[in-house]
Amino acid sequence: MTSDLTGGRRHDIDALRVFCFGTIIIYHTSLIYGTKDWWLNSVESSRLVDLVEIASHPWRMSLLFFISGLVTASLLRRRSVAEVRSTRSRQLLPPFILGVLLVVPPQIFLSPHNPFPDLSYWEFWVHYIQSGVTLEHMWFLAYLWIYMFAWSVLQPNIQRHWPDISASLANRLRGKGLFIFPVLLLMALRVCLYPVFGVTLVITTDFYAHAVYFSMFMAGSLLVNEKGFWQEIDRQRWTSLAVAILSLLALTGFYTLNFWQDMQEIVPTAINITWPIFQWCAMMTLLAFAGRIASRPNRVVTYLNKSTMTYYIAHQTVIVIVGYYVAQAGLLDIRSFIPIVVATAIICAIIAEAKTLLTARLLPWIFNLASVRKSMSKPVSSDVS
Repeated sequence: MTSDLTGGRRHDIDALRVFCFGTIIIYHTSLIYGTKDWWLNSVESSRLVDLVEIASHPWRMSLLFFISGLVTASLLRRRSVAEVRSTRSRQLLPPFILGVLLVVPPQIFLSPHNPFPDLSYWEFWVHYIQSGVTLEHMWFLAYLWIYMFAWSVLQPNIQRHWPDISASLANRLRGKGLFIFPVLLLMALRVCLYPVFGVTLVITTDFYAHAVYFSMFMAGSLLVNEKGFWQEIDRQRWTSLAVAILSLLALTGFYTLNFWQDMQEIVPTAINITWPIFQWCAMMTLLAFAGRIASRPNRVVTYLNKSTMTYYIAHQTVIVIVGYYVAQAGLLDIRSFIPIVVATAIICAIIAEAKTLLTARLLPWIFNLASVRKSMSKPVSSDVS
C-alpha cells in the first residue's frame, strides 16, 4: 500500500473518489422514494429506501473532504501557495457560479416546491436570481474552495511553528488511538453542535458541517505522506470493518424500527453517539481496502476520474428532470429507481463527453481561428525606398 502522493498517482484514491461520486447519484435518486421531503417525491415512500441514506451519507462527504485534503497537500508540496490558490480557484469557482445560476434552477422549477408555479421558465429564472439564489448540491464546491484557501493560509504557519505535527498526529493514530481520538472528536462535534445548528448547507450558518468537514480536510492534508498511518489503517482494516457494520446496524435500528417510538428522548442521543463511530470506521475501512484492491491503474477509473466534477455538477438536476418526466408518465414508483439511476449516469456521461469535446477540440479551434483572423486583419507594412 503506497502512501506517497508526491511520487505518483494514488490509484486507490482515484478509485475512492469515483466510488463516492457514484454513490451520490444513487443517494440522491433514493431521496425520491424515501420518507424525506425532497424536490421530487414518489407517491409511495419507503423506509427501506432510507437505508441507502443511512448506509452512505454519514461517511461520504467526510471522505471526499479527506481526499480533497490529500490532493491539496500534494499540490502544496510541488507548487507555491499562490499557484495552488490560482489552480484550484479556476477548477472550482467557475463551475460553482455556473452551477448556481444555470444548473440548480431547473430542480426548483420542476419541483412541487416551486414558489412561482405559474411563471414561464425564463420568468421564473429572473425571479430566482432576484430573490436570492440557493446553493443546493453546489455547496460542496463552495466549501471545498473555502477550506482550500483557509488551509493554504494556515499550512505554512503551522509547518513553521510545528514542523512535526503530521508525524505527531500519525503517532497518536496507532492501535486503539486510530479509533478513540477521531471518534471522540466527531462525537463531541455531533453531540454539542448538531442539536443546535443541524446541517443547513448555508455557508454562514453551517457551523457543525464546517467543523466536521474542515477537520477531515485538515486530517487528509496532514496525513497524506505519513506511511505509519496508512500502514496502521491497513493493519486495522478488519477491526474497522467490524465496528462499521455493527454501528450501521445500530443506526438502522434507531432510524427504522417502530419500538423506538416509545423512547423518543433517548434515540437522538443514541444516534449522535453512533453516527460518528460509523462515520470514521467506514472511512478507515474504505481507505484500507481501496489500498489493497485498487492499487494499480484501471482504465475505467482513470476515465471516470477525469469527469467526476462534471458528473457531480450535473447529476442532481438530471435526476430531477428524468424523475419529473417519469412522474408525468405515471411511472414514478420503486420500480423506476434503477432505471433513473442508469439514465442519470448515461446522461451525465454524455454531458461529460460533450464538455471534453468542447474544451479539448472546439475551444482551441475557435481560439486559433480568432488569432488567424486577427493576424490577417493587421495592415501589411510596405517599405518604399
